[in-house]
Amino acid sequence: MILKPQHLRIFGSNIHLEDFVTIICASDKKIDLSTWQTDKLNGELHIGSYVLMSPGINIRCAKKITIGKSTMIASDVTITDSDWHGIYDRTDYVANPKEISIGENVWIGERSLILKGSKIGNNSIIGAGSVVTGEIPPNSVYAGNPAKFIKELNEQEFITRESLFEESSTYLEDLLTIEKGMTNENSLLSWLKSLLWPKR
Repeated sequence: MILKPQHLRIFGSNIHLEDFVTIICASDKKIDLSTWQTDKLNGELHIGSYVLMSPGINIRCAKKITIGKSTMIASDVTITDSDWHGIYDRTDYVANPKEISIGENVWIGERSLILKGSKIGNNSIIGAGSVVTGEIPPNSVYAGNPAKFIKELNEQEFITRESLFEESSTYLEDLLTIEKGMTNENSLLSWLKSLLWPKR
């Protein structure tokens, strides 16, 4: 489900989303999903089932970024697998990209920065405003710049976003109600007007 899809920007190909991904866009915080394909780059972005993406997220991929199922990404998070220029050769746009792997049921806090080569283990939490540059083990809380260990989490106690989509849950119905409320004024006339005046 994509709320306010007109504020979702997609650039490039090899972008794959699995089932029940929820993307929440906003006019003042667009979501940007970019992969780069050139003779030197072939970016791939894989987003697992039940992932939640909040407004203002930027994901820029030159090599490969994988986000595991049930992961939650808060607002204004940036994930990039490249420096996008060389240290000495500033014309080197390839700049040695390194794959990023984000495990299942990870929670990335607001305004965090996940840099190239990062690997975040299952169930871990990245505190708001953190900068991740290396490997984060599973079931851990890390925070800061650079992100440092805060505490360990009990793997047995997690309830993931996947449970929101079970038959007994009303979450999907709630999302559909929200979507209906946001689109109830849509009509053929308003759609035609949006073609002539898209910003309105």
